Amino acid sequence: MKIFLLFALSTILVSCNHFEFSPNQSFDRISLRDVNATNLKNLGNGAGDDTIRFVLTGDTQKSRDETVMFCRTVNAIKGVDFVVLDGDISEFGVLKEMIWISRTLEDLTMPYIAVIGNHDETARGREVFLNMFGQLNYSFVYGGIKFICHDSNSREYNFNGKVPDVAWLKNELKPVPGVTGYVGISHVPANSVDFDSTLVKSYTSAFAQAPGFLASLNAHTHNHSVFYPDNSGIPYIVTGAMGKSEFLLLEIVNNKLSFERIYF
Repeated sequence: MKIFLLFALSTILVSCNHFEFSPNQSFDRISLRDVNATNLKNLGNGAGDDTIRFVLTGDTQKSRDETVMFCRTVNAIKGVDFVVLDGDISEFGVLKEMIWISRTLEDLTMPYIAVIGNHDETARGREVFLNMFGQLNYSFVYGGIKFICHDSNSREYNFNGKVPDVAWLKNELKPVPGVTGYVGISHVPANSVDFDSTLVKSYTSAFAQAPGFLASLNAHTHNHSVFYPDNSGIPYIVTGAMGKSEFLLLEIVNNKLSFERIYF
C-alpha cells in the first residue's frame, strides 16, 4: 500500500508543469522572456530628464527575503528612474532561482535591467540568462548618458583573453550624437582575481580614453568599495551584496555622478 501511494504521488508531481524536476532546465512555460528589452522599452530614452537617478544592487543569490525588502525600500524613494541588478542573480545558475528573483523584482514601480554575474554562468545559467534577460553585452541611452552593460566574468571563460570584450567596448565608447557621457556596468571589477589580468590595462585604458566617461559600476565582492586603477580619476564603484541589506543610489546631473549608500 505504501509503495502504491508513493508511486501515485511521484506521478502527480512529475505530471505537474509547476514542478521543476531537472536542475538542467533553461526554460519552462512560466519563464519570463527578454526582460531587459521589455523594461528598457518601458523606460524610454529619458529625453528632457536633467536628473538621472538609479539604483545599483547585485548578488541577490540566496537573498530572496532581502530582495522583497529591497523592493519596498526602493519604491519609497522618489524619482528613481531605473534599477540595475548587477549580476549573481542566482547561486547555482538554475532556472528556478532566476525566476524567483525576477518575479520578486516585478514589485518594483520602475523598470530594472540585469547584468550577468559569474554564478549566473555556472551549469546552464548562461542559457537561462540569454532566454530570460537577453544579450550578455548590450547598451542603452537614457538622459543623454550611455550605459554599457557587459560580461566581465573572465574566470568562467578560463581567462581566454576575450572576456570582457574590449574591442566591443571600444566600439560602444565611440562618440554618438546626443550622448554626453558614459557609464560602464559589469559584475566583476577590474581589480578582482576573477578578472583577466591580461586585459586590465586595455580595459581601463578604453574607459580612460573615452571623453565623458563617468564611472565603472560593479558588484561581485559583496562589499562596498571605491577604487581607482589608474590616474584617470575615474571611480570604479562596487555595491554591497543584497544579502547585506544595502544598495547604492546614484545620480547624474550635468554629467557629474554622485552616489549614496542606502541601508534597509
